[in-house]
Amino acid sequence: MDNDTFGLSNEIGDALKGLNIASVLDNMPSVTPHFDPMLVEPSVFRQSWHQLIVIGNGFDLECGLASNFSSFIKARTIEFDNLNREQNASGPAFTETIWDAILSSMKDSDWCDIEGAISEWIAPKKGRSKASGSKFAKTLHKLMNPTGTYDTTKAEDTIALFLANHHPYQRQWDSDTLLQITREDLSTLESDFGNYLLNEVKTSRDYKENVRRLMSEVILDQRPSIEDYDVEESILSFNYTRAVKNFRTDEHDIEYVNIHGKLGGEIIFGIDGTNRMDDSTALPFTKTYRLMALDLPDIGKLVQIPSSGAPLAGGTRLIKFYGHSLGEADYSYFQAIFDSVKLYEGDTRLIFYFRPHQLSNGQMQEEGQARKEMMDKVVRLLAAYGLTLDNQDHGKNLIHKLLIEGRLSVRLLRKDIRCDSFM
Repeated sequence: MDNDTFGLSNEIGDALKGLNIASVLDNMPSVTPHFDPMLVEPSVFRQSWHQLIVIGNGFDLECGLASNFSSFIKARTIEFDNLNREQNASGPAFTETIWDAILSSMKDSDWCDIEGAISEWIAPKKGRSKASGSKFAKTLHKLMNPTGTYDTTKAEDTIALFLANHHPYQRQWDSDTLLQITREDLSTLESDFGNYLLNEVKTSRDYKENVRRLMSEVILDQRPSIEDYDVEESILSFNYTRAVKNFRTDEHDIEYVNIHGKLGGEIIFGIDGTNRMDDSTALPFTKTYRLMALDLPDIGKLVQIPSSGAPLAGGTRLIKFYGHSLGEADYSYFQAIFDSVKLYEGDTRLIFYFRPHQLSNGQMQEEGQARKEMMDKVVRLLAAYGLTLDNQDHGKNLIHKLLIEGRLSVRLLRKDIRCDSFM
């Protein structure tokens, strides 16, 4: 091959003849840091894999904490019924509020459902606030038209009697006054619950270790090998507790968010804001409105968004649920999460875990019954989410699509999972 092949003239080619290129390179100054290739580890490229863990009060209950609202109300009732308050040198732990009267007026087991109580009081069945059928409207009518007698078989009379006894100097009642008492007393109830829960955490045996063990079981099930994937996790807690300050893996801190506030700060009780955000009366009682006042961390890290294009790639690969009631009050959160991961057209998997729990009669629930309960909740949740999709046909076949693609399962959380430490 001649020199012209490289675009060189014959003269330049002749000048280069006999030149020792190696010796020239050896004497040139270095323009890069010295490195020894023997000291450089081979590059390992691992595909990213992210999962979101969603936990509810059932998680804390299994860890031995009496964190359910019914236990809190029972503790309040015991104190309020104890007439000999002098036995408690530090004074009463709780302050009686209008919400105690509202809850006691609810039928069957609904007395322990604070979210249901708020909804029924302000805007029953997602109706407009202070509707004629609400307890608020009926109680206000009773207060504005006193008869001097109270029929305690009626909810509005029971609540009106409570207000008359606890606010004896309030002669003129109107909507604004009743709403102010309602909101202030809700804050008091939240504060009482926070103090109750702090005491339960303090006195509960092995709670921290139980949390570590159970969280490890949830995280590790269906988790790929960290040798093959760059694994990351995040935790969305609907509880107010956080027994372990920081969960972490060998490579990553685990993003952990208490969405409704946490102990030591403000906690919130509220209703779903769907169809209520333009209702000025109901708005202050919605979780959406209340969350605006909380100093929440960056919750955008909880979910990783899949890249655009077809097919979708990356993003949160798995969402696990444990100990959550999947109640309507939290549907807005789940809708936002499902929208973020593009649940219908994406490849995100959903796993809803269950374990049999002890029934009120002391008997242990059968596994089949526990599975059926969870399946019913899952169907209601996904059916409700399907109604929000722009394509109605997609909404109708969402559950079927997830099933045939292997992206939906209701499964028993095993107890034989090796629990590494996530602290």
